[in-house]
Amino acid sequence: MPAAIWAGRNATAEQAAADLTAALGAELGLALPPLATALPAGSTGVPAGSLLPPRARFSGMPAPTHCFLYVDATAPRRFELRAGVLSGRAGLRRSLGLGPLLYAVPLATAPVPAAVELSAPGGAAPARFTGDPATADRLNHDSGLTDAARALTPTTAGPDRNHTWQVARRLVIEPLPEGAVLLVQTLHRPTARGWSPGAAAVLDFAGRVEACLG
Repeated sequence: MPAAIWAGRNATAEQAAADLTAALGAELGLALPPLATALPAGSTGVPAGSLLPPRARFSGMPAPTHCFLYVDATAPRRFELRAGVLSGRAGLRRSLGLGPLLYAVPLATAPVPAAVELSAPGGAAPARFTGDPATADRLNHDSGLTDAARALTPTTAGPDRNHTWQVARRLVIEPLPEGAVLLVQTLHRPTARGWSPGAAAVLDFAGRVEACLG
């Protein structure tokens, strides 16, 4: 399918989960795709012990949340993913669509003293990391890293140019008890063969952050 939309008999959490894990497996070159668990829309959106924060009370999306899909993967490196699945209609048929994707990636770096986040005001203004001064300074010295961070966190979503809405930008390195954890909110993207959940780009970015912080 050209976009992550399921209609008619395919509009189920089970089908969305199967397609999401298949897309992750193909994109990351995994012999076996990770498993996805469907969590109710009224839940926190994460199981106990997750590195991901609980879902926001209000999604900010133009359609109600049908459920959340949660993935806890160990290959090619450990990451967690929460995908919002939105409900709507495609013509006369019920449909589901993939909403924002929030990744959590543990970083193999020294713990950060305080959170560091991407500040990208939009327009021609340059993206910058702010927060813990020493960590932000090292990240900001790599202009390619800030450009990659901005590209990874789009702020406009929608099926076409005439039907769009704003999505909050979120890219932060959090000092959790488990160590430094990268949180990235992104969106799926159409590809020649279907759509991409962006996992490869997120994991590549995590590796670049690790290299930058030593």
